[in-house]
Amino acid sequence: MNYTGYSAYDDETFFEKYQQRRGKKDAPNEAIEQPVFDELLGDISGKTILDLGCGDGAYGVELPERGASFYYGVEGSQNMAGLAEKNLTRHNAEIKIADIENIGIHKRYDIVISRLVLHYLEDLKILFQKINGCLNHQGTFLFSVEHPVITSNYESYHKNDKRSNWIVDNYFDSGERTNNWHGKPVVKYHRTFEEYWKIIKNTQFEVVEMRESKPIPSNFESKEEYLRRKRIPLFLFFKLKGN
Repeated sequence: MNYTGYSAYDDETFFEKYQQRRGKKDAPNEAIEQPVFDELLGDISGKTILDLGCGDGAYGVELPERGASFYYGVEGSQNMAGLAEKNLTRHNAEIKIADIENIGIHKRYDIVISRLVLHYLEDLKILFQKINGCLNHQGTFLFSVEHPVITSNYESYHKNDKRSNWIVDNYFDSGERTNNWHGKPVVKYHRTFEEYWKIIKNTQFEVVEMRESKPIPSNFESKEEYLRRKRIPLFLFFKLKGN
């Protein structure tokens, strides 16, 4: 059975392994992805935020503490949404269980974010149109995805935990990929950098900034791990402005 979208997180074995890996020393999400995302997000004082694929809500907890006036998290996994509701009980926040690809967005927000979720979705164009339509004037859409050099081929991930070389192959052959993650086959969707750019432009967004995930030494406890992670980009970021 191949897991699509959020479904893997409702497999109890997978969910347990995922929880065990959270907060692991020098984990890429914490050491590489979040510092870049935080920098691009900037000052959020008084802003309303929609988070598509909020996971366990751990990041959502930080945003009201940084000044966001309201946080609305959308999550497809029952397990993840349950954790998010518990984590955000003390904040001006709301969690909705819904399929992101088919969600109807009926309110307007200052900022829409999505961290490492969109590469699980087959069709981004309609979702991006919905996001642009729900942004307030001069609103921002910020998202991160696995870098296309990663999603092109997951064979490197099947060999060992400490990869020293990565395979980039079939880069221009877009579409479905299967990654053996936490012992389960998980479906993701590969897009080239050019395809992300075209989706963004065709849905009338203005690109404010694009970033890759160059590691910063001070974010790592291990120099060896920093040097290993510096060899290839793991993540891609776009900060967009609505029309």
